[in-house]
Amino acid sequence: MSTEEIDSQIKLAAPLFGYKSDKRYATRAKFLFHGVNLSGAKVLDVGCGSGAWVIWAAINGAEQAVGIEPESDGSTSQTLTTLRQTVEILGLSGKVVAFDYFLHQLPMEEQYFDAIVLYNVINHLNESAVIDLHHNQDSFKQFLGIAQDLRLRMKPGGWIIVADCGRTNFWNQIGLSSPLAKNIEWDKHQDPSKWIDVFSSAGFSFVDLRWSPLQPLTRMTANWLFQYLTSSHFVLRFQA
Repeated sequence: MSTEEIDSQIKLAAPLFGYKSDKRYATRAKFLFHGVNLSGAKVLDVGCGSGAWVIWAAINGAEQAVGIEPESDGSTSQTLTTLRQTVEILGLSGKVVAFDYFLHQLPMEEQYFDAIVLYNVINHLNESAVIDLHHNQDSFKQFLGIAQDLRLRMKPGGWIIVADCGRTNFWNQIGLSSPLAKNIEWDKHQDPSKWIDVFSSAGFSFVDLRWSPLQPLTRMTANWLFQYLTSSHFVLRFQA
């Protein structure tokens, strides 16, 4: 696609994912995929929801973007139907495919993924084990197995992007709900350090930890302190 075609697609896609403007959508996507070459890539989005990141990958040069979204705990009904409609609207049916699969149901492919995204989904992969992951070795092993499965699906040097809310949050620690994150069940999340332990133990190389900015004040809000006072949202990246 030309630059003009890409910009046009982004403008069309942004409101379909609930973004108030294409700039907000692009800012979030570029934050996630910073440094990741999507040209000709094969991308997997685990728990893809309505498909913001598989669509972004396809628009920006991915050869194939696969989204999996089982309609179970933590998911929203009819999300795959919505995603497939979006794919048709944007004319991306040759690049984007979506399945009602859990991760373990996704067949191992001969051609592995260059990038895997887990956006606000890592805790849903085992909601019972995530609660005591930080001090229960059996729970740690459950997530270690998930991380090892992901690594087997990746090309050497491939990227894995993990975004979620951390457990440590000001409002949770004083027994109140955060004004900007009222529905978060903090005990079903873990801090970035624990996910770094899990993925490092599975053989991934840790690349970076960044705290998610709130728009439009991205420079002021992309830090630990601001996130600690709001939603504790972070992005971790690793390479296989």
